[in-house]
Amino acid sequence: MSKITMNAIAAAAGVGVATVDRVINRRAPVRAATEQKVLEAANRLGYRIGHAPLLNSTLPAASVTVRMGFILLSKSYSFYHSLTDALRQHTQPFHPLGSEPLFTWHDIDDVEAVVASLYALAEQVDAIGLVALDHPLIRHAIASVSRRGVRVYALFSNFSPCGHAGYFGLDNQKAGRTAAWIATHLLHQPGSVGVLVGDHRFICQESNEISFRSYLREQDSARRVLEPLKTNESIDGGYRATRQLLDEHADLALIFAPCGGIEGVIHALRQQPQRKVALICHGPVKEGELALIDGTITVMIRNRIDEMAMRLAQTVLQHHAEPGEHFTQVTLPFDIVTRENL
Repeated sequence: MSKITMNAIAAAAGVGVATVDRVINRRAPVRAATEQKVLEAANRLGYRIGHAPLLNSTLPAASVTVRMGFILLSKSYSFYHSLTDALRQHTQPFHPLGSEPLFTWHDIDDVEAVVASLYALAEQVDAIGLVALDHPLIRHAIASVSRRGVRVYALFSNFSPCGHAGYFGLDNQKAGRTAAWIATHLLHQPGSVGVLVGDHRFICQESNEISFRSYLREQDSARRVLEPLKTNESIDGGYRATRQLLDEHADLALIFAPCGGIEGVIHALRQQPQRKVALICHGPVKEGELALIDGTITVMIRNRIDEMAMRLAQTVLQHHAEPGEHFTQVTLPFDIVTRENL
């Protein structure tokens, strides 16, 4: 009988290969319910821990390790705090004994600091995960470190072609058009629509905005969609941009915010409870469930951060074990969350 693979167990359990590896090889703890699912799936397939040959897995052998580094936006916004935790959890088991993933955090517009971190990390790691603007200096640095053999992966927001190894994130055209579809079903009265973005060079948000506008142009052409305001991916920026929308547009009916700084947007809206302004935003967000319950957030398009981190760890390890020149695009699903499906 052929050996049972980790991929087969992962598929049967509905989890990732990295999770199966943690359970079978006792690399790192997982939630009890998840471990039970893996063990039950392995049992159904006829694998017995400690009594069968080692799994024939598409993952590299346990002796293969990879060093990873990450450049993220400021942890002052809860999204990147959660992302840091997920990346650390899913990549730590694949590092050499005694080492751990390296992290740096920068403000979205601190381009020179991002470039400096790229070059610094390239001296210490085999692969880099990066959340950054599609800026010429950043692309130049990515191309340079990629030529040295360090793989760079775009996280959540892609780059124009610059030699990077892959992209992990949403189909942002679908996300933007989905948000607009929701908006047309929320807006039954006249009123303007505000749009918030972190920065105009953030490709993921640019695609969201363009697709959002495109759908409304097709389906609700009389609706006025305002020019986007920047949050700079910060809580203070989200607050100030929302206050500006509220102060300058008495007919404001809805805000679409596929960006960081949502805590600030929530705070500004709560300061004027008499104004009924719908909010469609991206998440997860700190205390976002409470904001959904009290109606401050109407609908959240929620990223699956944990799944992204797991898929990235698997891909980086496989690329490290099987070098080759290829671009990997992993398009992740998103959840549409309301107060009724929490």
